[in-house]
Amino acid sequence: MNNDELDQVYTSMAQALTRVGESRAPLFLSILGLSLLSRQASAADALALLAQAEAASLSDAPMANYPAPTPARPT
Repeated sequence: MNNDELDQVYTSMAQALTRVGESRAPLFLSILGLSLLSRQASAADALALLAQAEAASLSDAPMANYPAPTPARPT
């Protein structure tokens, strides 16, 4: 996904969060997160994404466009 596509998806997600409302935002994000995690090739890939998101959430550093980990390639 290029930066323009990422911006389009981010905007759509922000609009969806506005539509569902603040009280249902955690449920929306949980459903979305589980749906996206289930599309990972392995549990290890999903766990790596969870760890990355947790670390980014706990950090005070800027996180714009932080990269997703590259999936492991079979050898």
